[in-house]
Formats: sequence, structure tokens, C-alpha cells
Amino acid sequence: MNIRRWLYLTHRWLGITMCLLLAMWFSTGVVMMYVGYPSLTEDERLASLPLLDAQAVRVAPRTLLQQISGAAGIADLRLSSVMGRPAYLLRTPEGSAYGLFADTGEAFEQVGVQDAVNAAQVYADNSDTITAGDIAYLAQLDMDQWSISSAFDRHRPLHLVALNDAQDTRLYVSSHTGEILRDTSAHERLWNWLGANLHWIYPMQLRRYPIIWHWVVVVLSLAGLLAIASGAMAGLMRLRLRKPYRGKNVTPYHGTMKLHHMLGLILLLPLATYMFSGLMSMNPWGVFTDKISYREQHTAYRGSPTVAAAIAQSTSLSALQEMIAGQSSSREVLWQWLDGEAYHYIKSGNNQRQSFMRYADQNVQQGSTDWMRPGVAQLQKIMGDSSITAIEKLDSYDSYYYSHRNTWRPLPALRVRFDDPATTWFHLDLTTGEMLNRLTSNGRVRRWIYHGLHSLDFIFLIRNRPLWDVVVISLSIVGFVFSFSAVTVGWWRMRRRSRH
Repeated sequence: MNIRRWLYLTHRWLGITMCLLLAMWFSTGVVMMYVGYPSLTEDERLASLPLLDAQAVRVAPRTLLQQISGAAGIADLRLSSVMGRPAYLLRTPEGSAYGLFADTGEAFEQVGVQDAVNAAQVYADNSDTITAGDIAYLAQLDMDQWSISSAFDRHRPLHLVALNDAQDTRLYVSSHTGEILRDTSAHERLWNWLGANLHWIYPMQLRRYPIIWHWVVVVLSLAGLLAIASGAMAGLMRLRLRKPYRGKNVTPYHGTMKLHHMLGLILLLPLATYMFSGLMSMNPWGVFTDKISYREQHTAYRGSPTVAAAIAQSTSLSALQEMIAGQSSSREVLWQWLDGEAYHYIKSGNNQRQSFMRYADQNVQQGSTDWMRPGVAQLQKIMGDSSITAIEKLDSYDSYYYSHRNTWRPLPALRVRFDDPATTWFHLDLTTGEMLNRLTSNGRVRRWIYHGLHSLDFIFLIRNRPLWDVVVISLSIVGFVFSFSAVTVGWWRMRRRSRH
């Protein structure tokens, strides 16, 4: 059998196998533009927290720190609310979690059924969009379709609570901290079965095995690329521009087959880039993996002081109360340590942030840029011998730092560039000093290959919505028509073979 025959057979049977998947990926991608995978956004989480009452905070963070004096260090410390009560939440670099109610000094115990229901009631009471009915406890579970994320691992098992509101909202509550981790509505759950769950091939029964799921998606993407490549070669070989077929046709096909042939050639580039970028989103064979993980650098930037050092720098109760009282919409107080100095920032219900600095005399001074010099010094420390090549203030979004759909990033921001082998860029929140993200050379390439080619996140499009919507939907419709033509041709061929 000659090479041409093998080429035609490869495309025919790969096309029959992949055409339904291609049609599904185009249609579900449009759904995902408007209904994302269920998540508790930062705005939703903060809005669901009651206001911090300065007088209700009667215990200083030192009380919790003294109780964990045997811990190796501190990775994260914040004053938030749990079940409607002010509470300190602390996490160590090893992932151990500790909690202490800031009104009584009572340490956290295992969060039970009634605690989860109480947490859900507080969430509903503080929400402007939910009118809860009779709140019902549904189950304690390790994992379900909407709680697959590995970020929940340290909170498992989870409590599932139904608010019985008009949106049929369900909440996932940590059994260790009592925090609300995720909310889902009936609308989200329905549309995600027509969107993300299909697009990502995301059923829980498969996704709970990350390695198997990873290779299923990679193999299917490679098969799709092979189908497109073989179709492109076959299509070009069957195309006649100089010596047309009978009737001056450039293609020997008619009807649906003709449509498939011509659309396949016209859409060759967007089809190939769409499939290739989908493959690259899985980071196959670790092609985009950096030598140093972002998590390591983020942890090093925030500072992981010893418990003894944190106690020595701990905020006094009066200073903390003064800080909270000065911000009428305070929802959380967060701590970080830059260049050995303790910093705080407050988050309000609309995700506004206000930074503060603690000085040795225990007074708290407000300032939006006091952290900047030690923040840059902290970056220099974690980057070792690498030098800073540029520091830029970003007052508006650009191609590498932007907000789109479910991703929000604050402005103004600071971009700090280094001359290390990975030519690393860091983005810092210019209000709080928090590290927002990191882009290495690998990350910048991936930004274009995945977000650029797959989601068309080009700045000139996303700055001019609905232009982005029109372009993406139009391409998706044409891609779906092309894929469906392959479905029709495949069905026709299979029926003809069965008759024979």
C-alpha cells in the first residue's frame, strides 16, 4: 500500500474518531466564556465575611503564636472571621493549620455539622444576592465534582451545606478551619456539564487521578494534531488550482465533503494553533517547568519567620484594634514579613487593600509605599547574585499583566525584572507589597502559546470587548461547522460500510 493511501486512511479514521471531540471542544469553549468553573472569588469571599469589630478582638496574635512555639515557622497569618467570630488563622511552611478565636482565645477544634451550618448561615446573612431558606446539611465528603482542586486537600473532609435559596446554592466548608471554600449554584452546575467538565474532560472519576487525566488529555490532543496534519496533507494533495477538476472545481468532492475539504484548508492555521495550544496548556513533558517553583519564591518573599521572631514583632492588641477601627469596612488583616520587618494590610469587602507598617515602638503607621524598598530588597535576597535590570510602575494593564474574565489583578503594580538565566519578572501589588505573580521566559512563552493562541487573550481584543467575544464566537462557530461536517461524513461512511 503506497504512502498516499496510508495518509488517506490515517486521516479518515482519526477524523471519524476525533470529529466529535473537536465539535465538543468548540461548543463548550463558548460556554466557558460566560460560565466559568465554580469558584469562590475573592470578592465573594470577602463580601461573605462580617465586618471586623475592633472591640470584639480581645486577644492579640501573640496568644496564638505562644501556643505553637514548637512550630518551625510561619507561612501565613491572618485575622479573619470564622462562623461569624473574629479568628486568627495560621499556616506553617509544612502545611499544618492552627486557629484561635480572637474574641475568647479559644483554640479551634474539629469543625462539626452544626458548625458548618452556622458558617453557612453567616455566609447567607452577609450576602447581598442570597436569601436563604431552611439551611440543610447534606454530607461530609472527601471529594465530588466541584471540589476536585488540590488546594482543598488540607481542608478535607469537606462539609456540604445547601442554602435552599432561589439559586440552589451549595457551600463547601472546611472541616479544619470552618472557612467557606467554594460556592456553587444550580446554574453553574448545569452549564459546567455543558462547558468546563466536557472541555477539560473533567469528570471526577478521572480527574481524581491527576497523572492518568493528564495523559488522557495529552494523548487526545496529539491525536487531534495528527488528524489535522494528515487532513492538511491530504487536502492539499487533492486541491487543484491550475488544472481544475471537471466543472472547473478545485476539489473533487461535492456537498458536505466539499464543505469539509475547503473549510479544512481555510481553517488550517487556527485549527492547528487551537489544538497545539490546548496540548501546551497541559505542560507536556514539563516543557514549561522552571527549575525554581513559584511557590518556593512566593513563600520566601512573604518571609517565614521563626515563631520566636514573630512573637518579638507581634502587634499589640491596642495597635491592632486601632488599625481595624480606622478602616470602617475591614474584613481581614494579613501579615507578611519583608526584609525581616513585619507588615500588615487590611482587605475590605470590595477587595480594597490598605497597607500598614509596624515599628519597634508598637505603633502602626499607614502608608501605601512604605513597604516598597524592603519589598524590592526581599526580591533581591531571594534572587541571590542576579541583578535587577528594570523596575516599572504599571498604572494600566499590558500584554503580560492584565485582567480578563475571572482573573482580577490590582493596579497600580510594580514590575521588577532580573537578569537571571530565566530572565524573571515579578509583579508586586503597589498598595500592599504582596507578590502577585512571576513570569519567567518559559512563562512568557506559555502566555502566548496558551492564552494567546487558545483563548485569544490579545490586549487589543480584551480591551475592546465585545470585540473579543465576536471574534472568538465567530471562529468557534466556523470551527464547529467544520467539525460537524466531519461528523456527517464519518456517519455516512460508517453507514455505507455497515450496509456492505
